[in-house]
Amino acid sequence: MIKRRKKIILIQLVIFIVAAFLLYNTYHDKNNTTNEIVKIKTKTDPDTNSFVDVEYSGFDLNGNRYTLNAGEANFKTKTPEFIDMKNVNANFYLKDDTLLKVISDSGLYNNKTLDMIFIDNVKATYLTSTLLSDRLDYSNTDGKLLASGNVRGESVEKGKFFADNVEYDLTNKNLDFSMLGNKQVNVKVKN
Repeated sequence: MIKRRKKIILIQLVIFIVAAFLLYNTYHDKNNTTNEIVKIKTKTDPDTNSFVDVEYSGFDLNGNRYTLNAGEANFKTKTPEFIDMKNVNANFYLKDDTLLKVISDSGLYNNKTLDMIFIDNVKATYLTSTLLSDRLDYSNTDGKLLASGNVRGESVEKGKFFADNVEYDLTNKNLDFSMLGNKQVNVKVKN
């Protein structure tokens, strides 16, 4: 019985020493705190509001439904109607049950007039046609899309084209091609 009591006292003594050691190591530098001042620099302007994964949706003046998605959106508090966007993806659900998709690296959206500008690496797809350009402007009041800057396109049924500017009327579904200066529009039509 004495052996058992000695073992218990020995175990309790070891536990006490370990606990005392841990407490000492935890709190012995408590009074030696260092005060470090950290300055946080903000990248954004305090007059700018920023959002991620934004979606705008509604109807244009011609009654077509649209959704406009952006990975990032910013607007100035002085002009909240002008929204600067990054990683833009737009879908226009036209009245004839067709879909016009537009994607771009960046864009601008006016949430009052519902006008949209798609900038850099613009790709628009409609039915079996694809249009690539540097810029695509959607005018809600005119119901037109104007592609400019290195415009090229391809239609499975009709062929390929290259132009400086292409205007697409959403109401009449007409395409107008134009070139700057004396250059000619280059169109390769399939038979």
